[in-house]
Amino acid sequence: MERYVIRGGQQGYERLQILARARWPETAALFGRAGLAPGMNAVDLGCGGGNVTLEIAALVAPALATGIDMDDVKLALAREAAAARGLANVRFQAMDLHDWHEHAAYDVVYARFVLQHLAQPVEMLRRMWEAVRPGGVLIVEDADFDGWACHPSRPGFDFFTRTYAEVIRRAGGDHSIGRKLYAYFLEAGIGRPEIKVVQPVSIEGEAKSLPWTTLDATADLIVAEAIASRDEVEAALLDLERTTKDPGSLITGPRIFQLWCRRAS
Repeated sequence: MERYVIRGGQQGYERLQILARARWPETAALFGRAGLAPGMNAVDLGCGGGNVTLEIAALVAPALATGIDMDDVKLALAREAAAARGLANVRFQAMDLHDWHEHAAYDVVYARFVLQHLAQPVEMLRRMWEAVRPGGVLIVEDADFDGWACHPSRPGFDFFTRTYAEVIRRAGGDHSIGRKLYAYFLEAGIGRPEIKVVQPVSIEGEAKSLPWTTLDATADLIVAEAIASRDEVEAALLDLERTTKDPGSLITGPRIFQLWCRRAS
């Protein structure tokens, strides 16, 4: 079975806060295009820290938004955040997605940056589509990590992109899944989805730190898999930190493929 390669728990939650803030504008626009509206019962699969689940809950209220993830620590923090925002129409459930299987249960089935970690993404898409009610919508966002770029070129950044691709491959996932999702929708019998591609760029701010935080969060597995030594990882992290702080450097994130498909009423 595949493994989730990015560190979980409190540290993983903090990384996801940065990711959520950085990516929310594009995801919010996607939800608008896909037609999220009040009264639509929704599920967010692999919800992590629950940031997007909370936003979905606000959009679909008074209907229920459910976030599902296998990380109990992140889910506990997500419940605290929901209480702080006063959102009563949201719940979080601890579950391995391999055990999730529902039929015509939701008006919105959503997953972001989840399928890249799965060895059988087409099978997961089939289950997601089965969970969509007539008139409901399936929404997927995932990355093509070959879109990462840095200028001027830096060895720490090159180390990050190379080792992430390798560690996720060894864990059973696919770092370049974004570009393949259209074909996977067809293979899963979903039909032709709407599709948009967005690519973030950073010259300053916390989003520029995502390569550093991602390498840091995968460092233990990189070393455990003998992809690189601890000293090599630490040197790359130091170089990435310098790159992040350099106002003359530019980092583009991965190409993010957004796909959505509505089931006939």
